[in-house]
Amino acid sequence: MRIFSIKWAVVSVLIFFFMFQTQAVKQSWASEESRFRKAQELVDNMVLKHPDLVRLTIHAVPAGEEGCRIVACNIKEKIGKPSDPEDVEAMKTGKTVTLKEGDNLDVTAPICDKTGKAIAATGITLRFKKGETENEVIEKAKSIAEELTKAIQNADKPLW
Repeated sequence: MRIFSIKWAVVSVLIFFFMFQTQAVKQSWASEESRFRKAQELVDNMVLKHPDLVRLTIHAVPAGEEGCRIVACNIKEKIGKPSDPEDVEAMKTGKTVTLKEGDNLDVTAPICDKTGKAIAATGITLRFKKGETENEVIEKAKSIAEELTKAIQNADKPLW
């Protein structure tokens, strides 16, 4: 009988711990969602304004963190994932990086603050339209990046 009581006590503690952890994770997700809400709104608005966007991401190092990750994206499953090397490269060098992805072109551009310092990067994936050159797609992506950068610079407070 004593062994049964000990097992029951251990199981109860484990159940309590699991329930506590689940609640903590839910709260973490909720605060994460609200923490980057404005950045996500900017992405959502840009996608509505530019329907030819396949994917639009914002990569940044959130306050209090060390690693660069996706803080906003039109593909919700990507939010929170670590940034790819080209995204980090654009932030570190301040230069645009382009990669072909099948029928798409992925253009990663730095997002700079008003002083010109790179504070984030945006990944802009566009599908080639018939007859469109790579340079035309790159210029379109750079224009979108500039528009997003201005919106971030004009935000009331830091977005991440």
